[in-house]
Amino acid sequence: MSNETNEFSFVLKPAQYGVGVFATHDIKAGIFLRLFREKDDPRASVVRNKKDVPNMFIQYCLDRGDTLICPKDFGCMEIGWYLNHSKTPNAYHDDDYNYYASNDIKAGEEITIDYNLLGEPEDTKEDFFR
Repeated sequence: MSNETNEFSFVLKPAQYGVGVFATHDIKAGIFLRLFREKDDPRASVVRNKKDVPNMFIQYCLDRGDTLICPKDFGCMEIGWYLNHSKTPNAYHDDDYNYYASNDIKAGEEITIDYNLLGEPEDTKEDFFR
């Protein structure tokens, strides 16, 4: 089990619900997950009007009603934007959106979070996130 993560700790691969983030080595519970570049704010995002974002990109944004919190650049999305939802996640975020392992994670295991904890209004959530 590793006590840290770095640029070689995660890889994108096909997952049950599209593309997911997978650990390349074992990670201990409580370890910071480097899913965004250190020089960037972990939320590396911008607020956009919903009507200005093409439909195919909305799935990568947090819905706030008339606005969306989106990656700054859809062409250079950080690996953290590909985290999938689980009702039994193995990662969580603090108030500053820094991500941590909530339990030991094995090499090859998908990193998941609970989308219900991202602060989206209840009426904007997809049915399968509830």
